[in-house]
Amino acid sequence: MTDLILYNANIKTLHPQTPQAELIAIRGDKILALGKNSDLNLLRQTKTKLIDCGGKTIVPGFNDAHCHPLAFAASLLSVDCHPSAVSSIAELEAQIRLRAEAIPPGTWIKAIGYHEFYLAEKRHPTRWELDKAAPYHPVKLVHQSGHACVLNSLGLKLVGICREAPEPPGGLIDRDLETGEPNGMLFGMNEYVESKMPPLTEAELEKGVGLANREYLSLGITSLQDATWSDSLNRWQLFRRLQRHEELTCRVSMMIGVDAWEEFQNLGLSSHVGDSQLRLGGVKIVVDEVTGELFPSQEELNQIALQVHKAGFQLALHAIEESSVAAATTALDYALSQAPRVNHRHRLEHCSICLPQLMQRLKKIQAMIVTQPPFIYYNGERYLQTVPQTQLPSLYPIGSLLKAPLRVAASSDSPVVPLDPLIGIYAAVTRKAQTGQTISPQEGVLPLEGVKMYTSNAAYASFEEQIKGSLSPGKLADLVVLSGDPCQVPPEEISGIRAMLTIIGGKIQWERD
Repeated sequence: MTDLILYNANIKTLHPQTPQAELIAIRGDKILALGKNSDLNLLRQTKTKLIDCGGKTIVPGFNDAHCHPLAFAASLLSVDCHPSAVSSIAELEAQIRLRAEAIPPGTWIKAIGYHEFYLAEKRHPTRWELDKAAPYHPVKLVHQSGHACVLNSLGLKLVGICREAPEPPGGLIDRDLETGEPNGMLFGMNEYVESKMPPLTEAELEKGVGLANREYLSLGITSLQDATWSDSLNRWQLFRRLQRHEELTCRVSMMIGVDAWEEFQNLGLSSHVGDSQLRLGGVKIVVDEVTGELFPSQEELNQIALQVHKAGFQLALHAIEESSVAAATTALDYALSQAPRVNHRHRLEHCSICLPQLMQRLKKIQAMIVTQPPFIYYNGERYLQTVPQTQLPSLYPIGSLLKAPLRVAASSDSPVVPLDPLIGIYAAVTRKAQTGQTISPQEGVLPLEGVKMYTSNAAYASFEEQIKGSLSPGKLADLVVLSGDPCQVPPEEISGIRAMLTIIGGKIQWERD
């Protein structure tokens, strides 16, 4: 039985043997056949649903290879303090004050998305400024990066941060230089603070996930790779429940937090266990220098990487700055030298500053790079003003990474920046910021390469290329109908292309009015 046929379409299969088609036939949750419009009568049956695409473009469903779905769901319920919403600390205070007036005293207020670069004052807010906005509510204001936050006085008290409180490993409490009193600014402590806050209620979770799911589908996103470093068995069970109740219809590959991987191992679970709807990804390890020193140390990082690698898991190392990328590369090199393994697909998440010599080392160990081209679009103005001129040519050097050659997948790191894969493809191709400024144009890629980073390469990053990421008979029927062809329109028009229809497992999940 042929359940659904989309025809009169410009189908980019991303399958090397049959890169183009005009018609796609679906049976159940799988692709039955691809062909020409003239094959329609051969494949259609009495109950087959037909969709005339009117020449529109079909590509495999987009796969965001590094994002934070539950944080995104929570962000949709939070006070919006992104640069598009507030431009000064006074405006930020006003937004928080509005929320405080609408909820009972003592209730936590979570605000998200501010960045000091885009505030008129060019600095972080303090606890005392948040106190002015909400003196009777604990407040957590999360930085756009997701790696820092500001708490007001009540918030600090409730999470146990005071003058005498020591810094947690890898974290930093910003203090008055003379008194040692915390000013509310916390670096590398978001998850610590979150663990001290009440979780979302069932009603809040249901509402946030519902809003997030609709947003994913409206952008043609059919798969997500959750890169949250604190993911645990409880999070795995939560995703199972959300999908069972069809509150989250996108497919999910969930990374495992470095503190939880042995919990999974003890249950006989390792990377890639699961099914097409939910599976385990790699073990997430954050490598940073929040305190001014590498954390974890190189020796500790080497040993953690080796232990996880020898246990058979995929590694996913968060590394942004040049020194962190070098440390992550050294750790992967060490693990593979001690216990060689083919097809490991160990990942570097972000790899924001990557010099040519580092690329050669990454090529030698066949690392997978998962990067964020939309950062160029949303943060480009700031990069041009704050990144040293010597580093700009090596900032998100996607073109050079692909030429190395290395496998590169793309993502949003949502809720850090908006989700739209077409914005990511546009940025990867044009290297243009939202302001129109261009960053290292020599690192631009071809549009088809941009599409592959969000589809076939993303599937490869999670060992799922046999079931999705391209369109061919037998693969999952996950696809998106686009208003235009990103490979044919002028590059400047890619960002204006919209998802018109999103299909997951042969079912229409979303359709533009």
